[in-house]
Order: sequence, then structure tokens, then C-alpha cells
Amino acid sequence: MKSKSLIDKVLKKFYGIDGILDEYKKEQINKIGNLIFIFMWWYLIISTFVATLLVSINRNGAILFLTIGNLIVVLLSIIIVTVFLRRKKLDLVEVEKKDYLKLKRKYLVKGIFLAGYFGVSMYILNALDGAFEGEGDFWSEITSFNNLQISLVEGLLFGILMYLYFMFKLRKR
Repeated sequence: MKSKSLIDKVLKKFYGIDGILDEYKKEQINKIGNLIFIFMWWYLIISTFVATLLVSINRNGAILFLTIGNLIVVLLSIIIVTVFLRRKKLDLVEVEKKDYLKLKRKYLVKGIFLAGYFGVSMYILNALDGAFEGEGDFWSEITSFNNLQISLVEGLLFGILMYLYFMFKLRKR
């Protein structure tokens, strides 16, 4: 029984569904999940074959092909799932007028938390990236004011975008 509720929680979190996950929503999620799986499976087979051919010609070209191809396929999959959820109205959150402000504040707090989380993550990752690229050691990169500024802006923009996304899903009854 617990594993089923855990699976439901993971599905709701992954697809961004708030509220109750009923049978209709599960059926629609399974439908789009299966389609995206088949799409990615075919991409994986074809891209592996092409990359294998490219390795004999140019190893860096094969790595670049896989990196860019994977990024495009993941972004395309995210867009397809988002459009599907929006058309089927699976991600909409309908609330009473009296609960609207409460949920709006909840989403504001969630956006602030995500801004902080993303900003700190990018701060650490930027420092690691700079250290690996040879721009300096990890400690000089982590104490860099430029790194701090960039991470603050990234975190702020991400938090604002996430808040706007949450508000886009919210509807008054």
C-alpha cells in the first residue's frame, strides 16, 4: 500500500500535478509516458548507431553529436509533455476564491525556496566548473564575487519563472 502512494507521489511530482491523482489522470499520464518512452527509445537506438559511425571519423564530433542530440531530445520531450498536460488540463489547480490567496502565498514561498535552491546549486556547480577548467582552484572560485553575482541572478530568474509557472496553473472556481 505504501509503495503505491509513493509511486503516486513521484508521478505527481514529476508531472507537476497538484491535487488528487485519479484514474483518468493516471491513464493520461501513462499514455504520454509511453509515447515519450517509445520516442526516446528510438532516438537512443538511432543516435547510438550514428555515434558509432562518427567515432571512426571524428571522436569529438561524435561526442558533440550525442551531447547536442540528447539536449534537444530532452527539451523536446519536456515541451511535448507540458503541452499534453496543458491540453488535457491535468496540471490545472482549481481552488475556491477563499483559498486562492492562501495557495498564491504557498506558491510564492515555493518559488523563493526554488530560487535559493537553484542559486546555491549553480554557485557550487560554477565553482566546480571553474576549478575543472583550470581558471583557479575550488576555493578561489567559491569565494569569487563574480560567481556569487551570476548565481544570484540565475537563482532570482529561476524563482520568478517558477512562480509564474505555478500561477499560470492556478484557476479560481
